[in-house]
Amino acid sequence: MSSARRGGQEQLPGAAGLRAWARRHAFSFLSSLGSLTRQPIASSMTVIVLAVALTLPTALYVTLDNVERISQNWERLDTISAFLSEDVGESEAMRLASRLSNWSEIASVDPISPKTGLAELSGQLDLGDLGDRIEDNPLPWVLEIYPTSGADMAVLVHRVERESEIEMTVVDLQWLERLDAILEVINQLIVLLALLFAIGVAFITANTIRMDIQNRREEIEVMALVGATAGFVRRPFLYSGLWYGLLGGALAWLLIRTGLIVLSAPIARLSGSYQTEFQLHAPGPEVTAILILGSGLFGIIGSWLVVSQHLRRINPG
Repeated sequence: MSSARRGGQEQLPGAAGLRAWARRHAFSFLSSLGSLTRQPIASSMTVIVLAVALTLPTALYVTLDNVERISQNWERLDTISAFLSEDVGESEAMRLASRLSNWSEIASVDPISPKTGLAELSGQLDLGDLGDRIEDNPLPWVLEIYPTSGADMAVLVHRVERESEIEMTVVDLQWLERLDAILEVINQLIVLLALLFAIGVAFITANTIRMDIQNRREEIEVMALVGATAGFVRRPFLYSGLWYGLLGGALAWLLIRTGLIVLSAPIARLSGSYQTEFQLHAPGPEVTAILILGSGLFGIIGSWLVVSQHLRRINPG
């Protein structure tokens, strides 16, 4: 019994200390929010500036994400047109098409007869019924090859060209390479802008906290004189920086969502004109968490820097 009592007495100060620590932080957390509400105009301006700074890189990321989703639906833009030799007849063309369609890199193969090809060419050039005016059709059989998603186009083209019945292949890989290069540049730009604007969030928050410190300078000096620790003085300002960051990130997310809602109708009309259905995708939960929590973190960093600098001036030692 006595040992249990001694054990309880040993654990009590730790538990009481933990509760006191939690009460102090809860008080600072809520009181810092109250200080923001007591200055609604200044606080709102800071939150809006932070939101605008965070909206740009986030909007670029959302744009890039949706462009990549659109590019995945461009099925006919990465087809391979395989022109067969002139002496290849219908039966050989069909057998070749059946054999190629069994390849794992190929989704489907569409054989196009010389007559069909001439009719399509006549329609594209507005030449009327060109087939009736030409005795010998000069066009060969053509196989329109549709690769599977993620297939290596260069390797597939090289493999297709090794087939003896195929005279030549036509595929525009340059636009795919250019698109990938453009998307990669935009992706790197987003990372750079996100880093720059994250630093901007820290500096904006630091400047706001610095002005708050100037307004409460005498109060801070008195607390330091009566023995207040650096953590005690720093704590409410850190929570203020956290609130600025969280509110700025949340407002940035709201601006992005509002922009997507405004653009949804025009995008629907545009995709409908191309006989496709595409909807803009909002940032996912992980992106939203990074936006809001990351903004809050950099708000704390900015506050920590400016408060620590002020405390060093009060107590250089």
